[in-house]
Amino acid sequence: MESSKSCPSYIAKPGAELFGIVTAEGQVAYLEESIKIDKTFVEKAAEHEARTGQAAEDRFRFSGKCIQGGCGQWDHEHSACSLVGRIREALEKKAEAALSPCAIRSSCRWYFQGGADACGHCNEVVRSVEKQRLDALATE
Repeated sequence: MESSKSCPSYIAKPGAELFGIVTAEGQVAYLEESIKIDKTFVEKAAEHEARTGQAAEDRFRFSGKCIQGGCGQWDHEHSACSLVGRIREALEKKAEAALSPCAIRSSCRWYFQGGADACGHCNEVVRSVEKQRLDALATE
């Protein structure tokens, strides 16, 4: 169902699903099952950020309900998330023959729109890094 898609580039807030951990190499290691985060997780993450300057989104990948037109990444003309296409163009990579297991693929907005090629890029997307790359592309 279209309205029940999840955004794989969500923020850390109560109710979000943690589905990946960012490794030291900047790649996302996926969890076998997502974990619903709560207020305590978000508070601890904020404390960590205050101490280190490292936001939860720099360390983890979260998913949450795709809000479609309520999101700045939404392309109203095409009724689609514009972020997945821009990431695919920026990274210029095709999906591996075998996709990594993913706890959110069945509901993922990016997979729904871009199929396996979208998954091929997902483990390289870290929310803060993603914004920096897209900002750089916009200025080219």
